[in-house]
Amino acid sequence: MIFIFIAALLLPISYVSAGADLDVPTNIANRTMAVKGQLYCGKKPFEGAKIRLFRTFQPNAADDLAELLDVKNTYITGMFQVEGGTARFPRTKTDIQPYVTIHHNCGMDNKQTSNYGYKRIGVRLPEDYVTLGIKARKVYDFGILNLELEFPQETHDLKFKFTD
Repeated sequence: MIFIFIAALLLPISYVSAGADLDVPTNIANRTMAVKGQLYCGKKPFEGAKIRLFRTFQPNAADDLAELLDVKNTYITGMFQVEGGTARFPRTKTDIQPYVTIHHNCGMDNKQTSNYGYKRIGVRLPEDYVTLGIKARKVYDFGILNLELEFPQETHDLKFKFTD
């Protein structure tokens, strides 16, 4: 009888310790976003454009790097994929209104780039692709974008450096 009583006391403890193996995020409010695409300059894939994914809209040419979720350069194929989440942000800043900036010098030579700066394109993305957790469950496909086009609100950023 005493054996059954002790076993009944220890049984719930074994279930609690086994729960530590569950893959539950420490902060359930974490949100994540992923974006992929391919950039061209005319008929050639554009290598070396810098893609930045931000947590919120960046209205100025001077991006707020404190809101940066991820940054990547395009590969030789012009392809990119950026993914980031709010795990490093305070709990009051876990919402994402996804915004991507693309810095490039397509159609410009080195002298033009040094005189005018890199071209900067900013695009707001649909919030439907923001998912809960620390890993993105959906990927927004930007598609193929030709950088020779002049985009609305495209600016030149003299302060931008590829080392940023």
